[in-house]
Amino acid sequence: MINFNELKSIVTLNHLNDSMLDELSSITSIVEYRAGDYIFNEGENAKSLYAVIKGKVRLEIDKKHTTRISINDIVQGMVFGFSALIDTEKKNYTTYAKALTDVKLYKWEAQDLETLFAQDFEMGFLFMKEIAKIIKTRLQIRNVQFLDIY
Repeated sequence: MINFNELKSIVTLNHLNDSMLDELSSITSIVEYRAGDYIFNEGENAKSLYAVIKGKVRLEIDKKHTTRISINDIVQGMVFGFSALIDTEKKNYTTYAKALTDVKLYKWEAQDLETLFAQDFEMGFLFMKEIAKIIKTRLQIRNVQFLDIY
């Protein structure tokens, strides 16, 4: 089991109290990837949410079938893979996530998070409020990148 004090290093989790972090720690796992590995691919079924403990992950999208462009770099304390938590008809990742360095990540299965949030609405609200901020920031980044292209 993960120590909930370690989870406090993740920005998205800053608004959760110790008992919430303790509950979250029970469904948290740690995974590692080598530099160059893809953690997930655009279009794949989105099953997991991740947070960087150590290393750097790049989010990319296909511009054309032969060209991939960088959207954002995710570093220690940041979360990615939020498509797993967004209730849409198809839960698919909207980007590629590539390990730029060797990375160590926290991983949460979306189904486990949804079960936890159904049991603790306050935790779910606080967590999803932070996810909404991430989505807003990433949309702003994409808008700027789009304007730079045209």
